[in-house]
Amino acid sequence: MNILFITWDSDQTNYLENLFIPIFEGIQKKTSYRFQIMQFSWAAPQEVERLRLLVENAGIGYFHRVVSHQPNAALGSLWTLMRGSREIKKHLKKNEIACLMPRSTLPAWMVLRLGDWLKKRSISVVFDADGFPIQERVDFAGLSPKGFYHRWLRQVERRMVQNAQRVLTRSEKAIVFHQEHTGIQQREKFYPVINGRDPEIFKPNAAGRTAIRKELGIPESTCLWLYSGSLGPQYLVPEMLQLFWLGCQKNPDSRFLFLVRNTDFLKDKIPERLKKRVMVKTVPFECIPDYNAAADLGISLRKAAPSLSGLAPIKIGEYLLAGLPVLLSPGIGDLSDQLAAEPACFVYRANPGEFIDWLENTKKLAKADIRKLGERYFGLEQSVSSYIRALEKGSI
Repeated sequence: MNILFITWDSDQTNYLENLFIPIFEGIQKKTSYRFQIMQFSWAAPQEVERLRLLVENAGIGYFHRVVSHQPNAALGSLWTLMRGSREIKKHLKKNEIACLMPRSTLPAWMVLRLGDWLKKRSISVVFDADGFPIQERVDFAGLSPKGFYHRWLRQVERRMVQNAQRVLTRSEKAIVFHQEHTGIQQREKFYPVINGRDPEIFKPNAAGRTAIRKELGIPESTCLWLYSGSLGPQYLVPEMLQLFWLGCQKNPDSRFLFLVRNTDFLKDKIPERLKKRVMVKTVPFECIPDYNAAADLGISLRKAAPSLSGLAPIKIGEYLLAGLPVLLSPGIGDLSDQLAAEPACFVYRANPGEFIDWLENTKKLAKADIRKLGERYFGLEQSVSSYIRALEKGSI
């Protein structure tokens, strides 16, 4: 069965290569499912070509469609959306596709416009409802819940959940949310899947740890805190740095490393007293596993918001697979509940003293045991298996 995965991205997103390509490649090795990707984005031509080579080397078809920004971003995007349904239809006529998998809201709208045409050809739809992107815009990007755009996005999401044969989520809490907002009570329509990482890539690595620490100019005895990922107000940078300052009172030689793409965001965020202790770097994705192996603590804090319950941050998996204890926020998908009782995880609820005590105790934990926890909740094999179960559940 050929499946067309449809996504709408900016010029900088890298989740396709980091997340979906390994998962789709793993599914293809185990089943007769074959994936193609149609990506709508405004990435530069050289970036598109780089991604094309990565996707095709994994045995997956790749088709890029340019998102116009002319005469401006809003009108250009609207024009691309209108044209996008025709592009998808044209692709389906030329290729034997049995299933469409739109990821998130804008691809969902393009697919919804083909509803009757798809039904006549028995082309099924699996909606990858990855997180709560609409609620995230309300929580962190200023989208008015009373505005037209919000109402339109919600309507698209609701219609796609109602019309799709299967809905993929990242948490059980997300399933409850979609049931409450659509009135659909058939639990069998929804299926939680896992965001997975390859344990052969993210793992404890003594040689890599030594090399990175030498590069950073810190000895083995230094406690290295690590934050890897996106930046923005929702990621609680001031709170991270305040906790780090408390940690420095206990371990004065501690250091904090930010691995981020948007380094400008941190320019005025680091207090003078911490500037000699905090490092900020941007590195290629393939280098991140060695930096993880060099650290002693992974951080995944998020501002409390309704959208958190739909998430499963992959960085938590990267940390755990590397044998790092993890500091995380409550309310993140199902993970804060699943991991709260684990010695390697601390769910932070404004209790800094308890956190510092926990951090001291993590020195006794074996990296191998932490890694097993990461494999259980974030292993690539588990992720591939969860997708296969979702796709094979009933008929699509």
